[in-house]
This record gives sequence, C-alpha cells and structure tokens, in this order.
Amino acid sequence: MTEIRDPVHPYYRAILDAYAKSGRPFFHQVSPQEAREMLRSSLAAAASPIDLPEMAAVTDESIAGSECVIPIRRYRPVGQIKGTGIYFHAGGWVIGDLNTSDALCRRLAAGIGCEIISVDYRLAPENPYPAALNDAYEVLQWAANKSGEPLVLIGESAGGNLAAACAILARDNGVNLAGQFLAYPVTNHDFNTWSYRQVGACNYLLSEADMRWFWNCYCPPTTNRDDQLISPLRIKSAVGLAPALIYVAELDPLRDEGLAYAARLAGEGVEVQTRCDTGMLHGYLSAAGAIPAVAEAVAQAAAWLKKCIDRA
Repeated sequence: MTEIRDPVHPYYRAILDAYAKSGRPFFHQVSPQEAREMLRSSLAAAASPIDLPEMAAVTDESIAGSECVIPIRRYRPVGQIKGTGIYFHAGGWVIGDLNTSDALCRRLAAGIGCEIISVDYRLAPENPYPAALNDAYEVLQWAANKSGEPLVLIGESAGGNLAAACAILARDNGVNLAGQFLAYPVTNHDFNTWSYRQVGACNYLLSEADMRWFWNCYCPPTTNRDDQLISPLRIKSAVGLAPALIYVAELDPLRDEGLAYAARLAGEGVEVQTRCDTGMLHGYLSAAGAIPAVAEAVAQAAAWLKKCIDRA
C-alpha cells in the first residue's frame, strides 16, 4: 500500500498536533481579548530565536496621528543604511502587536540594510475599519515627510492588506514608493476560492471560520467590503502601483487571493514577482529561525527590497 504523504511541513505538523492534544481553541471560538492572549502565550512558549542579527538601535516611539497617538518601533541595523521600510503586522486586524513581529523586523532590517518602522495600528473590533488603515497611512506619510529616503511597504496577512491599501493611497496622493512586499495578504472578501475550499476547513493555523470572524470584526456587515482599500483585488485600476513581491503559502486559505492580486497587478503593467512555499502554512515567515527554506525566503525578500531601494 502506498503511504500517503503528509502535505504539512514537519515543523508545523508538530505544532498542529500539540494544539490538538492540548485542546487549544480556535480564534473564532474566543473573544478578541482572549485571542490576543492566545497569540502572546504561543510566542512565550516558543523558543527564543538565537540567530537574530545585531541591531545598532531598537527604539519604541510614537507619532501624533490625526485621531490618536500611534506607537511605532524603529529598527536600525549595524552599518551604513539606506531607505526606510514601513512594516504592518499580521493578525486579522484583531490580534498582534509590535512584539509578535519583532524577529522578522530585525531580520529584514539587517538583510535590506535599511531602517524598519513597525506600526502598532489600532485593532478591531474596538476600532473597526478605517482605523487601522488610517494609522498605517499616517505613519507612511510621516516617514515620507521626515526624509528623502526611498520607501518600501511590508505587510503580512492583514498587514499585507494594509500595505496594499497604503500603496494605492500613495499612488493616488503622489507619495513615491520604491516597492511593496506583501506576505500572504488578505486581498478580497471572497471565501469561494479553490484554496478556501481546499484547506479552509483543515484548521492549518488559519481557517475559513477564523477569517470570517476576523472580517466581521474589522468590517461589520454595514461596511462596503467591495471598497478597493478593503479588498485591493477589486481595485479600479492598478496602473502606476509600486513594484510588488507577493509570497503565499501552499496550505493557506489566502493563497489564491494573493496570487490573483499578483496577476491583476501584472496584467496592468506593474512589476510583480511571486513565490509559493510548499508545505507551509499561513504566517510561515515567523519560522525563519527553525526552517532553512523560510530563512532563505526572508533573505530573498530582503534582497528584492534592497534592489528596489537601490534603484529608487
């Protein structure tokens, strides 16, 4: 009898099995506050990365937005730096903070050789759309005004959604961007893609039920989810957007909408590169310290962003 291959990478299979054994609930089964604590607890239980690059400085600061004070964390790598990357964390617009993305920001800052500014945008449902986007774009404007350095946008998952929306706003308002790196981004409010049908019920760290819950927190039913700043795949015109690098995971419900957004941009003349990582689950860039292929993916993204900054 032919053995059926487990499509999930062994690193993630061990995590999934541990969650199942412990009876850990899914995000959509708890309150937003409990979901945030679940994420913090998972990070606290994980081994601290030992391979993080040294930083010249990491500082927690804040900027005065039009609606609130916006906390940020600035990463300055060792050596000469050029350019600024604005980073938006993952978490379905509901969970996540500056700490959940700390390791990746350090790796990107060192790999690109630029300053990374991580944004602690307001979370839903306490602050539904457009609060997170307003915070994200105000930090981009602040960074654009403070220096003439080339700017790139970086976002994971819901943060990728915010980065894509900020890239649209930047184009429409004359803010120059050198590039945008979108990792497994949310680009559409459609749950009928093949990837949703394929793995949406598998509970591979992110399920269709989770995503419906995240969407309802961020965009209550009265919100027009067809808006291009909410669902960038429904953009009126992609002409003139910044070059894009889009990563997706093979076993992620969001895989197909990420690839569809890449195809939409390429079809309207935007420079686009894509990468799909086999056996990976949603959020896999956080495993760069444990999986060599993910470390290589982060290095590839950093090299691409550095190229964008150098040619700006």
